[in-house]
Amino acid sequence: MASTHCCPSPHRSALACINTVIRKKSAALKKHPHPGQKRAWLLKELGSALRDRFDETEDLLDIDTAIEVHRQSLTAVESNHPLRPSLLSHYGFALHDRFDHSENLRDLEDALSQHRQALELLPAGDPDQYDVLCNVCNALQCRFLATGEGSDLDEAVVLSRKALQLRPTSRDSYQLLGDLLLQRFQASRQQRDLDEAIEVNQQCLDLRPDDPERARIVNALAATLLRISLETEEGLPILEKAISLLQHARDLPLQPSGASLVQVNLAICLKSRYKWLATRQDLEEAEKLCRETLRRSESSAIRQAALENLASILIHQFQTSYQLHKLDEAISLLHAYISSTDVDHHPQASMLRHLASALQFRYSSSTKTNARGLDEAILLLRKAMLLSPPTSPHRYLVASSLALALSQRFHNTRGKDSGRGVSFLEEAIQLQSEVVSAMGHSHPDRREAVAILAHVTEEKYNHSRKLEDLDEAIALRREALSLTRLQHRNPTGLLNNLAHTLQKRYDHHHFPEDLTSAISVCREACIEPSSSTFMTLSLLGKLLCQQYDLTRQPGDLYEAMEAFPAAVADESESVAQRFFVAQKWAHWADGCGHKSALDAYGAAIGFLPSLAMLGQDLSSRQSALTSGTDGLAREAAAVAIREGKFERAVELLEEGRAVFWSQALQLRTSFDDLRLKAPELADQLQTISQKMEQDSYRGADKVTMGSYDVGLAAVSETQSRHLRLLGDQWRACLQEVRGMEGFEGFLLPKAYPDLRHVAAHGPVVILNATDSRFDALIIKAPGTEVLHVPLTGFNADTQQQLAKMRALCEDACPLSCGDRGMRWKDKVKSPETIMKEGLAKLWETVVEPIIRALDLKRSASPPRLWWCPTGSFSSLPIHAAGIYDSPEGESVSDYVVSSFIPTLTTLLRDAPPKVDSFKMLVVIQPNSKGYRPIPNTEIELQNIENIVDDHVLVRYGLPGAPALVSSILSEIPSATILHFACHGIQDSADLLVDEEDRRSPLQSALILEDGPLNVTEIMKLSLKNESLVFLSACQTATGDQSLPDESMHLAATMLFAGFRGVVGTLWSIDDKDGPKVADTFYRHLFSPAGETSGSQATPDTAEAARALHIAVSKLREERCSFLRWVSFVHLGF
Repeated sequence: MASTHCCPSPHRSALACINTVIRKKSAALKKHPHPGQKRAWLLKELGSALRDRFDETEDLLDIDTAIEVHRQSLTAVESNHPLRPSLLSHYGFALHDRFDHSENLRDLEDALSQHRQALELLPAGDPDQYDVLCNVCNALQCRFLATGEGSDLDEAVVLSRKALQLRPTSRDSYQLLGDLLLQRFQASRQQRDLDEAIEVNQQCLDLRPDDPERARIVNALAATLLRISLETEEGLPILEKAISLLQHARDLPLQPSGASLVQVNLAICLKSRYKWLATRQDLEEAEKLCRETLRRSESSAIRQAALENLASILIHQFQTSYQLHKLDEAISLLHAYISSTDVDHHPQASMLRHLASALQFRYSSSTKTNARGLDEAILLLRKAMLLSPPTSPHRYLVASSLALALSQRFHNTRGKDSGRGVSFLEEAIQLQSEVVSAMGHSHPDRREAVAILAHVTEEKYNHSRKLEDLDEAIALRREALSLTRLQHRNPTGLLNNLAHTLQKRYDHHHFPEDLTSAISVCREACIEPSSSTFMTLSLLGKLLCQQYDLTRQPGDLYEAMEAFPAAVADESESVAQRFFVAQKWAHWADGCGHKSALDAYGAAIGFLPSLAMLGQDLSSRQSALTSGTDGLAREAAAVAIREGKFERAVELLEEGRAVFWSQALQLRTSFDDLRLKAPELADQLQTISQKMEQDSYRGADKVTMGSYDVGLAAVSETQSRHLRLLGDQWRACLQEVRGMEGFEGFLLPKAYPDLRHVAAHGPVVILNATDSRFDALIIKAPGTEVLHVPLTGFNADTQQQLAKMRALCEDACPLSCGDRGMRWKDKVKSPETIMKEGLAKLWETVVEPIIRALDLKRSASPPRLWWCPTGSFSSLPIHAAGIYDSPEGESVSDYVVSSFIPTLTTLLRDAPPKVDSFKMLVVIQPNSKGYRPIPNTEIELQNIENIVDDHVLVRYGLPGAPALVSSILSEIPSATILHFACHGIQDSADLLVDEEDRRSPLQSALILEDGPLNVTEIMKLSLKNESLVFLSACQTATGDQSLPDESMHLAATMLFAGFRGVVGTLWSIDDKDGPKVADTFYRHLFSPAGETSGSQATPDTAEAARALHIAVSKLREERCSFLRWVSFVHLGF
C-alpha cells in the first residue's frame, strides 16, 4: 500500500517519457480485458500517468480521462479486495487535481468521499492507515479553505491526532497536527490551539536533536506565527512566541545555512515587535543580526532577505531619529544589490519597492525642490508593478507606494505644468481606488491603503478646490484611524493627518467647528505615546494661531508660541521640516506681534546653511535655496529694526543672504591661524575642503523614463554619498576646532563687531525691503553705531512706478543695430519718461534721505560709497537716482562714487593690491551662432590696445586666436585684469517651471566661440592675484529675480572666484557704447594721479569705481538714452 501517499504523485518525467508509459499501459490493458487485480493495477498506473501528463500540459482531457480510468479500476475488483483502498485513494487524488484546476467543489467532495471509503476499508493496525488518514485530513483542510466550514477543520484535527498516535516518531505527524492547529487558531482565535501548536512543534524538534531539518521547522513555524501576528488585533503575544522560538533555535547545533535563516527571521520578528513597542533595542539587535548574516551567509536567497530587511531597518532608524547616514546606506545597499542582479527576476519586486520607499523618504525630508529622487522612485515602482503578478499579495503594497509617489509628484508640479501634473494625480487616484476596492474590510493592509487614498484624495481637492473631495478625504482618514485602533496600533500619525485635513476644510469655508475639531484631534495626538512629537506640535501651533485670530484669547497665542519652538528644537526631524516650521513660527509671531518673533527668525535663518549644506553638489545647494528662503533675512531685519536692534538687523541680513556664496567661500578659508595651534587638524580641514569643492561641481543627472539606468543611478548615488560623508567629516572637524580656545567662532556667522570694519574705506548703506516697511541701515565708519534711516516715502505707489522702470530695463532694446543682450522686443512707449520719473522717485524716496543723513556735499571728486541692496532694491539702479529734468537737478553721482556689494563680507577681504607687474586678458566675440553680431567689440579691443602696453596684453577672439572656453579658463589664473566684450545671458530658477525643464542661475554665462563660459566653470577657479574684471556684456549683474538676495549672477561669481572688483551691466548695452566706456575707463585707470591721457604699465585697480564713474559721466554728456548709461555698475572694492 505504499501507493497511498497523502499527496499527489511527484512524478515529473519528461513529456516524452510520460507518453511512452501511457502507450505501454494502454497496450497492456488490451491484453487484460477482463475484470481482475491485474487490470485494476494497470488502470491505476495508467490514471497516474495521465495525471502526470496533466501536470505538464494542463490539458483537461487528460485529467478527465484519468478520473474515468480510476473509476473503472474500482469496477475491476470486488468491494472487499485488498487493492481497493489504494484504488480509492488514487481516484481521490485525480478528483483533487481537477478541483485544484477548476475549483469545482463537487470534485473536492467526491475526493473526500473516496478517501473516507479507503479509510473505512482498512483494518485497525494496517500500515497504510496513517497515509489514508493524512489524505482525509488534506481533503478536509482544503474544503475548509474553500467553504470556511469550521467542522471540517475540527474533524481534521481529530484525525491528525490519530495519525500521530499511529506514528509517534514521525516528524510529518507532528507537523500535520501543528499546521492544522495553527490554521484553526487563525479561524477561531482559541488560545489553546496556538499553545498546543507550539507545543507540538517543540515536541517535533525534540524527537531528533541532530535532525538537519530542525532549522526549517523552526523557521516555518516562526514565519507562520509572524504572519498570524500581523493579521490579528492581539498579535503581539503571538509575535513574542515566534521570537522566543527563534532565540531558542540560535542555541541549536544548526548548519550554517539554517543558522543564517534563523538569524534573518529573528531580525524580521524583532523589527515587527519594534512597530508594536517602539523599543530601540529591538531595531538595533535586528540590524546587528542582518549585518552578521551578510558577513557569513553565501546563500543568495538568504543574503537578499538579510539585505532587504537591513535596508528596511535603516529606513526605520532614519524615520525615528533623522540619522541621514542610515537612509543613505539603505539606498546605497539597495542600489548596489539591484544593479548587480537580474532585475527581471520576480523576487526583485520587493527590493525595487524598498529602494523606491527610501527615495521617497529622502524626498519627503528635503525642501522638496529637487524631484530627481521622486522621479527615480516612480520608475522603480512601475518596474516593480510589471514584476508583480495581479495575484501577488505584494502587488497591493507596490501599487499603493506608486500612488503615493505620483500624488507627491503632482504636488511638486502644482502650478508649474498643470497638464503634466494632473496626469500624475489621475493615475494615483485610479491606482489607489482600485487597491482599496480590491481589499476586504478585514485585510491587514487596508489601514495603510485607505490612509494613502485619503492623501491622494486630498491632493485631488488641492487641484479641484471642490469641497466634496475634501469631505471624502476626511471620511477616509476617519476610516483609517478606526482601523488603526482596531489593530491597537499607534494612531499619532493618522490623528495628525486628520487634524491637517480638518484645518484645510476650515480654510475652505471658515466654519469654526472644523477648527475646533482639528485642535481636539491634535490634542488627542499629543497624549499618544510617540517617538516624535514634531508634527503634532507644529500643527497644533498653527491651529492655535488660527484660533487666536478668531478669539483673541491670549492663552491660544501663548500655547502656540510654546508649541512652535518645541517642534523646531526636535532633532529627530529633518532640518528642512524644522526650517519650514520655524518659518511658520516667525510668520505668526511677527503677525501677532509676539515677543518671540526675532528668536523665530533667528532659528529659521540658522537652518539655511544646513539646507544648502556643504556635502551636496552645487545644483542641489542652489535648488535648496528656492524653497521659500528668499525674503526671510529681510523680514527678520525688519523685526529687529522695529525693536530698535539695528546691529542685530545687520547680523541677520548678513547671515541670511547670499548663503550659496558664503557656504562656498568656507571651503576657501585660510587655515593659517589654525595651523599654528593645531597643524594636523588644519591639514585635515584643508584636504576635506579641497575634495568637497572638487566633488561639488559634479552635476546630478536628470531622471527620465527613456534614459534611466539603475546601474548609472547606483554610481551616482555612490558619488553623492561620498560627498555627503565628506560633509559630515567637515562638520565634525569644525566642531572640534570650535572647542579650542580662541576658535569658538571659527567659520560661524560674523557678529557686528567684526562686520563694522566693512566701512573702513567709506560708508556702507544696506537697503532693506519688505512688504511692511523699507529702511536704510548705514555703517558710516568702523567706530560708529548703525545709523537707521526709515524710508517712509517709499510705498506701494512708489513700488508700482519703479516696477514699470524695472520692466523697461529688462526688456530694453537699444536704438542701434546691435546689442549684447538676449531680449529683442518692441520699444515700449516713452521709455525716457518712464526712466526719468523712476530715477527721480528713487532719489526722493530712497537716496536723498540717505545723502542728507550722511551730510554729504556735492563734489567734483566725490567720496566712495557702497550700496548693499536687498529684495526689490537689488534690481533698481540706485547708483543713477536723481532729478534729470531741470538744470538745478541733482543725482547720486554729484555726491558719491557708487559701488555695489552682494554682502558685507565682500569688503572684508583685502583691498586689491597695487601691482608692480601685471597681465591683462582681453576676450572679444564679435559673432556668436544664434546671436546678433556685435562688431564694435573689435573697436573696443583697438581702444584698449591704444592704452595698454602690448607686452602685457593677451588677446582672444581674433583670427588665429579664437575665444575658446578651455583657452580662456587656462589664461585667467595668470591674468591681473580681465576684459570680456561679448554676449551674456542670465538664467533664473523659475519656480513655475517643472524641474525637468527649469533653467538654473548656475547656467548664466558669457558666450564665446565654442559655447558658454558659465558660472560653475568660473567658480572652479581659485584666484590669488586677480584685481579686476570688466564684463562688457549684457545682464552680467542682473541676478535672479526669484532669488534677489542670493546674488546669482556673473559679476558676483567673479567676486567669489577672487576678483576684488567687477564692472558689470544690469541689462542690454548698446554695442557702440562698449568701446567708449572702455576707452575712458582704462585711460583713467592707467593714468597717474587720475589724469586721462598717457600710458603706464601698472594700473591702480583700486580706482576702478571712480574710472567707471568718469566713463559713465562722459557718456551722459553725449545726452544719450538713460537705457544706455544707467546699465553700467561697479561691484566690490
